[in-house]
Amino acid sequence: MARIILLISALLLGIAPSANAADFEGNTLSLTFSSKSIPSAVTGGTRGPALAVLTDDTILLGGGRSGGEILTWNKKQTALRSLGRFIPANRREVDSRFAINDIAVLSENAASAKLLISYPRLGSSGSCVEIAVDELVYDRKKQKVRFVANWFVSKPCVSANAVQHTAGRFAVIDSKSVYVTIGDLGYSEIDNRSKRGNLGSIFKLSAKSAVRISQGHRNPQGIVLFDKKVLMAAEHGPRGGDELNVIKEGADYGWPFVSYGAPYGAGDYVRPAKTGSHEGFAEPIKYWVPSIAPTELVQLPENGWGQWGKALVLGTLREEILLFMKVSPKFEVSESLSLDFGHRIRDLEMLSNGAMIATTDSGKLITVSNA
Repeated sequence: MARIILLISALLLGIAPSANAADFEGNTLSLTFSSKSIPSAVTGGTRGPALAVLTDDTILLGGGRSGGEILTWNKKQTALRSLGRFIPANRREVDSRFAINDIAVLSENAASAKLLISYPRLGSSGSCVEIAVDELVYDRKKQKVRFVANWFVSKPCVSANAVQHTAGRFAVIDSKSVYVTIGDLGYSEIDNRSKRGNLGSIFKLSAKSAVRISQGHRNPQGIVLFDKKVLMAAEHGPRGGDELNVIKEGADYGWPFVSYGAPYGAGDYVRPAKTGSHEGFAEPIKYWVPSIAPTELVQLPENGWGQWGKALVLGTLREEILLFMKVSPKFEVSESLSLDFGHRIRDLEMLSNGAMIATTDSGKLITVSNA
């Protein structure tokens, strides 16, 4: 795999470095970066916010110190405005993981936008954790967001002692439905199919229904409708074994029975029965050992990115890279390109001009374009 080595120091200063060209088997990318610092009130100090972009490039951010705040970013004034808070203080612990995981824009017009958010919250007893998906409406004239209805609550409610792997990423289907990823929540009985309920799954959701599409997922933090029709997801393995999958209805992707990764140690909440293998379960089209800790997936537009048009781009936490991947008609990763980014990438979206925008755990809002 080729790597582009870029000077990241300019990003840390919040300025746009000059274009950097890199050649990969004859395919040239000339990348330009610009960076804005996000106040710690939005990152919560340790976790980059969830991200959504409206058609006019209005940026919505989700998270903050309260975990459940929705804010809008005004590009011209580089100012933030709070639109509302949606995780009650008594339904969360003071922990950065109790935060909005993703924001989906279902529909919009000049006056309003219909949104979904996903987030972990304490169950009604206060001793366990569940994933909720709520519908909101953004009044663009009053600059307020209000709650409309709950669409989904995961079951079982898992002990709050070790909340993790909440996932909760959206791929929008249309104005009334989405796909959503639900992680395994670190549930110690995830290997018991009769007890794990709807954890470790991908669902097709509407206001009135939740249909399981696939299962056997650990922590799927990236999801995209490739070419607007083929569902793909990226997920964290244990110690290695991160995966990129084509999601097929009814398929089981193996967790926790098989993994290309390895157990962490004796204290694991669950240990895969077979490592270094996916035998008997759906195979990933790509996996990584050691781990790269994948986050969101986006697909580049056909125009404006040269030979990398229509490629997938994957954000990462552990490796702090952007990973460009060409996908063949047979859904194989035919070429890949790794960009040293220098930040833990929490979320990724596309702007109307074809540029990518990322939020980072270091409190940056970074735009990447091919000059």
